[in-house]
Amino acid sequence: MITTSRPAGLLALAVSFSAGIHAALVPKHLEEMPALGRAFVVAAAIGGVLAIALVSHPGDRRISLLAGLFCLGQSGAWALFVSAPVPGFSGTPEPIEAVALVSKAVEAIGVAVAFRLALPNARHEPAHLSPGQPAT
Repeated sequence: MITTSRPAGLLALAVSFSAGIHAALVPKHLEEMPALGRAFVVAAAIGGVLAIALVSHPGDRRISLLAGLFCLGQSGAWALFVSAPVPGFSGTPEPIEAVALVSKAVEAIGVAVAFRLALPNARHEPAHLSPGQPAT
């Protein structure tokens, strides 16, 4: 039986939510901007794989870091697509929609949780020490 910590579970939920939103928007984006629709398929697939990995290996800091970078990348790409014309995507900049704002808020939570899980806590466990090794 796999047990998942609350932070790892919350991160998996944030990544799953982002993947689900992107998957739900694939048909619309494939019609309007096929290249963006394909990018949404990739984002949904990567998010799904990361969520499964987070649940399967909740203590693996590398997966948490990847999940945080995924959420950060999703938010960064969205900011670019709503703020500037992107070469190769004639419908940019896109209008800001409520579903995107909700998704970005959830991804921001995911980033915060991911980096909390991925990075050593400097106050309690210096990075150069192994887990459980006492500081001198």
